[in-house]
Amino acid sequence: MPNESVPVAGEAMPANLSRRFFLSRMGGVAAASALAAAPVAAASAPEENPELLRLGARFEAAHADYFATSERVSELQPVFRAMAPALPAEISGSEHERFDGGAYSDFYRDPASPKLEDVKGADGRRVRIISSYALERNFRGQKMPKSIDRQYRLAIEFETATDAALQASGMAAALQAHRNADGALRRVIYDMSQTRARTPAGLGIKVRATAAYAALGADERFSASLWLAKSMWSDLEEGEAL
Repeated sequence: MPNESVPVAGEAMPANLSRRFFLSRMGGVAAASALAAAPVAAASAPEENPELLRLGARFEAAHADYFATSERVSELQPVFRAMAPALPAEISGSEHERFDGGAYSDFYRDPASPKLEDVKGADGRRVRIISSYALERNFRGQKMPKSIDRQYRLAIEFETATDAALQASGMAAALQAHRNADGALRRVIYDMSQTRARTPAGLGIKVRATAAYAALGADERFSASLWLAKSMWSDLEEGEAL
C-alpha cells in the first residue's frame, strides 16, 4: 500500500451512501464479528485480503503492547510522585485566582500522564503555573522585572527537579515506550482503514478493531469512527464482503 502519513483529521462520510443502504447491510456487519474466526465454507466464496489478515494480527500485537506499556506507566506513577518536587506556591495558582505573574502562566499538565491531563487543585479547578517557557515567550530576551526574574529562577528549578524525577523513577522511559506503542497502534488502525475487506470475516476484523480502539478514549473513538467506520461503509458499498 502507498507510503503516506497518518492524517490528524479526515473527510466527512460519503454523501452518496443512504441510510437505507446502510441499514440493509447492518445485518451482515453484526454477523461479521462472529464470523471473524470461522473458515470460509463455500469453495466459490472470495478469499480474504491477505494484507487485512496481516493487519489483524498486527493490531492484536499492537493493542497488547499498548496495554502493557500503559500498565507500566501506572506502576511507576506513584514512584515518580514520591520523588517529584512540590509545586511552588509562588509560581502557581487556581485557574480563576489572581496571583503575581499569573498573566505569564499556563495550565499545568501532569508530567506523569500519557495524555498530559490537566492538574486540578483540591477545589477541583485547574492549576496554572508560571513556566520558564511562558516567561521566555513573553519577554523574548528583554530584561525581566525583579519579581518576575525570581519566578523565572523558581520555574527553572522546579522544571529541572521534575525532569530529574522523571528520569530517576523510570517514568520518562515508560512514557516514551507508551507513546511509541500508541503511535504504532494508530498506524495499524489507519492502515486497516485503507485496506479492503473481501469477506464477512474481514469485516469482523475491522469491527473488532473499531470497538477495541474506540474504547481507549475520546480521541481514539473519533479516529475509529472517522477511519474504520468509513472504511466499512466503502467495503459494504462494493458489496464484495457480503
